[in-house]
Amino acid sequence: MTAFEKLIELIANNTKGGHVCAEITDCGYTEHRFCRGHGGHNVYSVGKCVTGCAVGILEAEGKLRDTDTVFSHIGDLFPAGYDKKWEKVTLRDVMFHRTGVPQEANIDIDSDKDDFWGEGREDFLAYFLGQPIVYEPGEGPFVYCDTNYYLIGRIVEKITGETCGDFLQKRMFNALEWKGNAWGTCPGCHTLCGTGLFVRPFDLAKFGLMLSHGGEFKGRRILTPGWIEKARGEKGKLGYGFTNSADGRWFCAGGMLGQEVYVFPETHTSLVVMGHFMPNDEIKKEIVPLYLD
Repeated sequence: MTAFEKLIELIANNTKGGHVCAEITDCGYTEHRFCRGHGGHNVYSVGKCVTGCAVGILEAEGKLRDTDTVFSHIGDLFPAGYDKKWEKVTLRDVMFHRTGVPQEANIDIDSDKDDFWGEGREDFLAYFLGQPIVYEPGEGPFVYCDTNYYLIGRIVEKITGETCGDFLQKRMFNALEWKGNAWGTCPGCHTLCGTGLFVRPFDLAKFGLMLSHGGEFKGRRILTPGWIEKARGEKGKLGYGFTNSADGRWFCAGGMLGQEVYVFPETHTSLVVMGHFMPNDEIKKEIVPLYLD
């Protein structure tokens, strides 16, 4: 039994919520569907990793650095009376979820418990930038936050003159030959970025394959190897949306309810898992090692 066949068996035996799993290598693509449907799936926080790639593209062009402050790019968009400590927050702080803003400031877009329209939140940017900085930026606690990557998307938009979704369509999705995707927007029609990306399994697998090749796909460079190293993070830690393995031999992008993209650079392989309440702990324990032998 192959590693992929074992993955299928593990998912089938551990959840009724499986949608699809897929494997891609330089030799081809394999897909198994657990239920009907061939459209895109919401991959939730995988969108954070995808959004970070926009920063990587712009950094390679010299249009920004991850050490830049948020204020240096969108200072004119800050609301009146903002906390001046915001002027010290860097893009790196934002992507590491260490802005210094407390958890209650987040607009949890996917949560049924969070009022998307409440408390003047229809202007996401003004609401978020109007929050106090209660911890030292970059040094305070890790506060996971959808709106952090929404903020990154607004910076990309300011630099490029187009939404983050449109920019990535031209600069990454088309290069990966994606056949269709959709990305949710805030009430102001700005890409959500932190979540809300609907994508087909095959297309997401190609994203992982590109990362396994250090940023190249079919001979075309999309990202630099240096950016990918930064984005995947230190061994055993969270990077710019990605989570790096303890031994550094693989990394992954994850989203709510068990959406995962596993990247294996040594073998130029990527696995995609989509569904609800997916057994990702078991996958990491029982399946991932099979791809490292």
